[in-house]
Amino acid sequence: MRADTMPADTIVAESSAPGAGERAVLRLSGPRARDAAALVFAPVLPDRRAQIDGDVEVRGHRLPAFALVMPGPRSFTGEDVVELHLPGGALLVRCVLDALLARGERLGLRAALAGEFTARAFTNGRLDLAAAEGILMLLHAQGAQQVAAAVQWVGGGLSNAIDALRDGLHDVLAALEAGLDFTDEELPAAPAAQFRAQLDPIAAQLDELLQHLPAAAPGGELLLVGRSNAGKSSLCNALLGREASLVDCAPGTTRDLLRHEVGGAVLWDAPGDLDAPGAADAAALALRDRLAGRAAAVVWVVDATAPVPPSPRAAGEWSCLGVVFTKVDLLPAGSPPPAPPGLAQRLTTLPQFFTSARTGAGLVELRAWLARVGSAQVAPGAPLREPLLAAQRAVARALDLADAGAELIALELQAALRCLDDAAGRHSAEPLLDRIYGRFCLGK
Repeated sequence: MRADTMPADTIVAESSAPGAGERAVLRLSGPRARDAAALVFAPVLPDRRAQIDGDVEVRGHRLPAFALVMPGPRSFTGEDVVELHLPGGALLVRCVLDALLARGERLGLRAALAGEFTARAFTNGRLDLAAAEGILMLLHAQGAQQVAAAVQWVGGGLSNAIDALRDGLHDVLAALEAGLDFTDEELPAAPAAQFRAQLDPIAAQLDELLQHLPAAAPGGELLLVGRSNAGKSSLCNALLGREASLVDCAPGTTRDLLRHEVGGAVLWDAPGDLDAPGAADAAALALRDRLAGRAAAVVWVVDATAPVPPSPRAAGEWSCLGVVFTKVDLLPAGSPPPAPPGLAQRLTTLPQFFTSARTGAGLVELRAWLARVGSAQVAPGAPLREPLLAAQRAVARALDLADAGAELIALELQAALRCLDDAAGRHSAEPLLDRIYGRFCLGK
């Protein structure tokens, strides 16, 4: 789905919930939307905004219906949009949709791709990326609190927050660059304390923004849990085919939660259990535990050479989808890994995978399984998390460099601004946008 080719044709899809209901809605968007709708609807639709009562043809019969005409650019997609509101019923909608696609081929009418209406709204400047994510959140909201947050995103609440962060960073950067462009006699350099005072509230706002960003959606993201040094990060790197996670033999190397897309699944590489965690390790594990309560499920990762069971909470409270044994290349040839103590019976009910990040053993089977179990993931807000986290890290580095010189601070702030532009969708690459809108259902 390429943004530069989408406006050339007209698309159609059912935009109401599937199944029986009082009303069903077929949405058309594109330059020939009115012409295509006229293939099944009468009377003739005007070229102005209007609601027209009429009827729709279904296999030679006429049924009462009405049409909403919304000429571009004052429509959801920014293009000419027509909505046909029909009597509810899956078979009736299917018949009308089939007739539209068959007769409308000469007009360039085709079935919409998943998320394509929202993608066109983004391309035509009717939505930014945060508002598009709000629509996805609204579609999958489970409760009044999630609905309220989604409505705020659609209305520009998250976009306004990101813009306020950008404005604050621009102010700091302007002061820094002014000091770089002029001599000390022309404009004295601002003290480091001044930059800290300006950056501290920006860092706090980024922290708050990330705390309120949905980390996962039911039916979606999977959390890797297990002992420290069980091989979770090496496993992620092997599945991705690149060095995405830092790997070291020292326990506690992973303290951040790292999100990886593996085929159709999303995995979180998380800190591992430690016998005596320090303060920083305890904070990282607490963050992992909060995410575990919102993720779809966890996957246990067990070192085959030292099969220690996961923490009691992971083993007892969290829904586990499967067990991945790592480092099987270090076992004697033909020897299966022993079961973690106390979990032998539980393992008989779970899928098990025996892998090696070094040799690649078991990775093909594991990828295929992850693609199946992760195919339902939607994770509203997830594409915004990575650039916001990157902006957070850049601001933190700028604070650490407050005494090191304005040039280094300016470079970090410029990096943070680029990340915020990515979060707003200003410079997002087309493959990223394709992945984003591919999580939407048809008709949205």
